[in-house]
Amino acid sequence: MTLLPILADHPYLTPIRTWYETSFPADERRSFQALCQLLPCAAMHLRGLVVQGQLIGFILYWHWPDMLFVEHFAIDPAQRGKQYGQQALSQLLLLESKSPYVLLEVELPQDTNSRRRIQFYERQGFSVNPFSYAQPPYQAGNPSIPMHLMSIPAISDHDTFDSLSKLIKERVYERFY
Repeated sequence: MTLLPILADHPYLTPIRTWYETSFPADERRSFQALCQLLPCAAMHLRGLVVQGQLIGFILYWHWPDMLFVEHFAIDPAQRGKQYGQQALSQLLLLESKSPYVLLEVELPQDTNSRRRIQFYERQGFSVNPFSYAQPPYQAGNPSIPMHLMSIPAISDHDTFDSLSKLIKERVYERFY
């Protein structure tokens, strides 16, 4: 699997847009136009997941010296169940191995799909942190969404958790209002 950098004029943006808009509710993502406007940001990385010349998904993440934050990650529904998600995360963790923390948001375990998603990330080494977390809104004035913040390694103290949560809020969400 190749994690292919995707820039603003890449033809893979068409299928990525479809997966982005169908995999994530509107209140849990930016508009696709807003996402494309952020592609030049040095800290943001959009990678197409390519297997044998075929795009099978994407991962969107932010990388700074103090953390890596996975904002969105989706596999083509026709390609699920083939361990591509596991391969993609393994490659990402190797590629960005110097990050002291790798974090991602996941919906609370309210149904079978959300429980499976949490279990998938746990199998990849992520831990559900035992502190309250809410995804900040993508648009100013909208409500936050209760979620879990998962990480590698697990965050054991509230001060570190609060500090990282604040950085995510400032760097990924509020700075683009």
